[in-house]
Amino acid sequence: MEAIQAMIRRKGETAKTNNELRRKGWIPAVIYGSETPNLSIQVEGRVLDQALRQQTTNKPFTLVINGNKHTVMVYELQRHPVMGNILHADFKQINMNEKVHTSVPILMTGDPELGVATLVRHSVEVSCLPGDIPESFTVNVDGLQIGDVVLVKDLDIPTTVDLALDEMEVVISVLPVKAKSDESIDAEQAAEAVSEDAKAQTEEAKKV
Repeated sequence: MEAIQAMIRRKGETAKTNNELRRKGWIPAVIYGSETPNLSIQVEGRVLDQALRQQTTNKPFTLVINGNKHTVMVYELQRHPVMGNILHADFKQINMNEKVHTSVPILMTGDPELGVATLVRHSVEVSCLPGDIPESFTVNVDGLQIGDVVLVKDLDIPTTVDLALDEMEVVISVLPVKAKSDESIDAEQAAEAVSEDAKAQTEEAKKV
């Protein structure tokens, strides 16, 4: 990811000012860390959104503020509940030589031979150096059967990454295909009965 440019915001800005920033295409944000005092900044919304599409939010990148480079990770994103666009961002400055705690998403590929594969956990917590953070853990569920499970220990974990949870915890489970409920079956039968009755009435009308 290329470095993202940011600008320092004036102190005392209000929610009204934040809304004006957003209308102009900017996103209000804050950066903080052990070597950086809390600093209110703004970043161009289009640039940040495009950057986060190129890599997951748990990977480090460079934020340039007034010519000074800061290695940061996204700590929190606030999005519009309907539109999904970013409303506010929190960036945490990190040291590339110190381990960080973060979450790595679990992705599935393939299809079970029988049943439906379901994610029990959508991510796992890890601890490692920022440069060693995996973008994701991908699991191929081809050939799995109903009742099969994938455990944390079954994931392809690099030796440089430490897990922060029990290796026997289930992350994927293969379940039977959900049967139709009695209510849905009754509704279908009722609909079929109405349809057959309508056809019968139409045929009778033709005979008259």
